[in-house]
Amino acid sequence: MSEDNQESVDVDASASLPSSSAPRWKHDVFLSFRGADTRKGIAFELYDRLQNRRGIKTFMDDQDLQVGDVISPTLLTAIKESRFAIIVLSKNYASSTWCLEELRSICECMEEDNNRILPLFYYVDPTDVRYQKRSFGDAFTKHENSGRHRSEKVQQWRDSLKKVANFSGWHILNHKSERELLDAIEESVCNKLRPTELEFKLSIGGFEAFAATKQAIDKVMNALKDDEATTIGVYGMGGVGKTAVVKYVGAQAQKSRLFNQVIMAVVSQNPDLIKIQETFAELLGFKLEEKTEIGRSIKLKEKIMRGTGILIILDDIWKRIDFSSIGIPSHNELQRCNSKVLLTTRRLTVCQIMDSHAKIHLNILSKEDSWSLFLKEARKSFDKSSNFYVVASEVARECAGLPVALIAVARALRDEGLDGWKEAARRLKASQPPFPEDEGDVFKCIKLSYDYLKSDDSKSCFLLCCLFPEDYDIPIEYLFKYGIGKGMFQDSNLLQARATTYLVVKALKDSSLLLDARNDRCVKMHDVIRDMAISILLSEGQPVLVKAGCELKNWPPIDAHKAYSAISLMENKICKLPQELSSKSGKKATKVCRGTPRHGQTARALAKQANGTEDNARKSRQPGGGRGRVRDFFASHGERERGGGTSSGWNSNRELKLPESTTRANHSGFFLSHLNFGDFIVLELPAKPPRHRSRRKNLPMMKREG
Repeated sequence: MSEDNQESVDVDASASLPSSSAPRWKHDVFLSFRGADTRKGIAFELYDRLQNRRGIKTFMDDQDLQVGDVISPTLLTAIKESRFAIIVLSKNYASSTWCLEELRSICECMEEDNNRILPLFYYVDPTDVRYQKRSFGDAFTKHENSGRHRSEKVQQWRDSLKKVANFSGWHILNHKSERELLDAIEESVCNKLRPTELEFKLSIGGFEAFAATKQAIDKVMNALKDDEATTIGVYGMGGVGKTAVVKYVGAQAQKSRLFNQVIMAVVSQNPDLIKIQETFAELLGFKLEEKTEIGRSIKLKEKIMRGTGILIILDDIWKRIDFSSIGIPSHNELQRCNSKVLLTTRRLTVCQIMDSHAKIHLNILSKEDSWSLFLKEARKSFDKSSNFYVVASEVARECAGLPVALIAVARALRDEGLDGWKEAARRLKASQPPFPEDEGDVFKCIKLSYDYLKSDDSKSCFLLCCLFPEDYDIPIEYLFKYGIGKGMFQDSNLLQARATTYLVVKALKDSSLLLDARNDRCVKMHDVIRDMAISILLSEGQPVLVKAGCELKNWPPIDAHKAYSAISLMENKICKLPQELSSKSGKKATKVCRGTPRHGQTARALAKQANGTEDNARKSRQPGGGRGRVRDFFASHGERERGGGTSSGWNSNRELKLPESTTRANHSGFFLSHLNFGDFIVLELPAKPPRHRSRRKNLPMMKREG
């Protein structure tokens, strides 16, 4: 609402609310501005963009008021029926008592959700608004000296200005032009009005803040309110709950209007800049079309700078990463757009080399909090005088205050009796893993949860997951197919095997050994549990080589003497087979190559590389094969590249011979899909081939669907 000639109008606070039959939000946006300053300028432009160009119902002036209506009750009703209020704080805003009273009413009506109040600092400094200095101070001096306003009323106006000035909003000085400012406001309001995935991406479920986490959360929130701090680091050992804390902080910061937007991406040990950039772009509501890394970073930076009040969360950083390579603005630039970076890491040194202005340690849980979490996850209560209580206390103590260990162990023992708990306590005490003390505590707890899995298929599926890249959305269907190749589900047909896979995955999630992914057809593995799963393989005498998602361009050196039970080279940029791939172990293995389109190496090209020409490869096929020769080497979707054939299924006319160096290794199968060679994984096969009802005997991999 504007003020042109009015002097002092008090809104009638007793005005009735709209009837219950009326819509909750009659207006999307309520515009508050001083007409003399902005009516023919930015206020009109803003109204035109929102109302006329975007169809956003915007309340401005008295255009919706009928002649003869009492202005005060109608104005209050309009405020109450508006979902958001944009306050255009111009130089002479405070000189109008009409505007001040309108602002007080907005703050009162929207008190329960401050996210609805959106300030625009139009050629005024937020500090002048907050503390009533310069033109704002002069205006209040006149109001107080006039003697026309109660001191209580004047103080309410001051409090309202101070409150609004503390909210994140838009500042004209952060934009090159008014047009750029209007673009930012228009886009921000549209994003707020349409449903977004942000609430789901930051969903933290039943987060429970214990003493250690509350202390860290308070420190982080204080650092986020510090104008001088733009980079805040949270560090602590793996499994202590850093990710949950920053997700909670992000949700609270947005809810309290400390930030307008919260975006989050996982960095991990091998940062994928493209994936990080795409994640941020998706959360900011746009798509990166640029092909080069620098082009993408420039576009992302421009987008962040055009916005205001953005909290950027970088989770799981292992080493120094250049913000500019991602597209994150510099310290001074972040200050200008009221944005900050919040990062998590296991090491204090990473906080230091990332120039964190605040370095906050997340400690392990206290003895009392550990016990409380343990009981909650075990779903048990114990009489303190019983033997069960003594044994359970020993088990909880061995988890060393680590939430990831406490949860995993408690869930593993839910259905066990006293003897099972005693055995668990004995195992935990006797465990002597070859790791530093902190990692050793995690290992023995995860190992116990692994040992208590009910079936071998559950254990095999769990260990399969550690072969995927860190923070990877693992398709459950891949676990089914790889499980077939590994010899799981021995006495099941295909339908039963697939159903068993889903049941196994559910059991692993219930045990807290796997996590939900964004897609319900996928699962994720916590990076700490993934590390421990690899360690379990090593501890059981199953050496593995896991170089998944490491940006490798060349085949890594492989020591044939180590007799690897699994080799994972997924999500790399290896486009050629190695010169040699030989093994002296005598073990049979199934190689599963899962292609990615970006590499563009086709099955025919691989065949030529391996055998000279594709025709020679076909001619080399011999019924029955022989030692060192693979009978079923299929090029899936073989006709798609030539524009014919079916879109799925096996092309049995395209059976090929493996490279000579590979056939000497006595491997039993080689599976290509989508005509590309982008991923590579080697799995150990059992001594006996799996028994499945299939059109082909000894088929290590099933048809790729879709």
